[in-house]
Amino acid sequence: MKLAAGSATHTGLVRGNNEDSFLVDNEHVLYAIADGMGGHRGGEVASRTAIEALRASVAAGLPVHDAIVRANSAVIERATGDEELTGMGTTLTAVVVAGGRQLLIGHVGDSRAYFLHDGELRRITDDHSLVEELVREGRLTPEQAESHPQRAIVTRALGVDTDVDVDLYTIEVEAGDRVVLCSDGLTTMVRDRDVERLARSEPDPQRAAEVLVDAANRAGGEDNTSVVVIDVVEVDAVSAPDPELLAAPAEPPRPMAPAPDPPPPPEPPAPRASLGRRVRGALLLFLPLVLVLGIAIGGVAWYARRSYYVGFANHRVVIYRGVPGGVLGWNPTVDQSTRLVDRQLTQIDHDRVTGGAARGSLSGARQFLATLEADVAATSTTTTTTSTTSTTRPARKAKQPAPKPSRPTASTPR
Repeated sequence: MKLAAGSATHTGLVRGNNEDSFLVDNEHVLYAIADGMGGHRGGEVASRTAIEALRASVAAGLPVHDAIVRANSAVIERATGDEELTGMGTTLTAVVVAGGRQLLIGHVGDSRAYFLHDGELRRITDDHSLVEELVREGRLTPEQAESHPQRAIVTRALGVDTDVDVDLYTIEVEAGDRVVLCSDGLTTMVRDRDVERLARSEPDPQRAAEVLVDAANRAGGEDNTSVVVIDVVEVDAVSAPDPELLAAPAEPPRPMAPAPDPPPPPEPPAPRASLGRRVRGALLLFLPLVLVLGIAIGGVAWYARRSYYVGFANHRVVIYRGVPGGVLGWNPTVDQSTRLVDRQLTQIDHDRVTGGAARGSLSGARQFLATLEADVAATSTTTTTTSTTSTTRPARKAKQPAPKPSRPTASTPR
């Protein structure tokens, strides 16, 4: 497969530094976008560390999934022992050739991959963000999500947890197709239909990347914007049968061989196994199944009693031990109660607690609980303080990862 790529990045019109990083590695046919978070210099270091680890891992022969997992470890190790980098993280979306006519996309976070085929653009990746989850659950419309005040909160990123879930997407491509990778600095400022129009109108991939970044800045440039455009120039030809073999003459008929001797009469059937041997055979067959079932039940019980989440009990916020709804008879029990009640929470926090937030370890549940208490305290302080109306437009809220539904994640300003 032959590809051609172009790239562009810009700090934007509001931010003071560029926390985005991108990769165009034609030698290893590897392309990626990373959007860092963490404030000060943390976001810039996180995205650059992830890109460098990704490139080294793919060059060493690792598949893209394992390369992204290794990039996650590299970001965590880089932040260890450095207070200025504590809590930093980054998104990462990467494209490699999977062989034949296929491209493979690995994805964590809210950067995006789009696929332009026959003049129509469609989004390949799902955003790992709070508002995107609310859209998928039907609680927000896509239009509401575009202006939601918490649209910058990501729910999955590299550098937040030692275990990271990587989404993988495979797409079948043809010559003339185009893949667009971008940070959310583009998608928060430019609608998908305009991304499609601009990506379709400019045939040169380098010029297309520059045009898309310029469009984000013309719309306000509230964030760093990075774009990588990948064009499919040629694809591997499908192997066809050898035409000489198709045209070969048929073999002449072979002379008939003499009729074989009649087969010997069948031997009498062997006597049936005794009842005892049949019982022993059945036991040997079913005992491993029973053993596997017992191990599975034990594993579920172990998981249920070592898992925690935040929920409501009699309108009060509590930490439950177990999993929401229970499993195989192991029902959740209240491990820790708090003074917070449901009416003190915002609608977003209330919905998350209702859905069983911060599922995973006890420390993750306590951390999420501390975040709720801080939010309630901040809200109370705000309501008792006289506010002054300002005519200036507020700056965009820093991006920060939110606790994941499946495991604890640290909240990191972006």
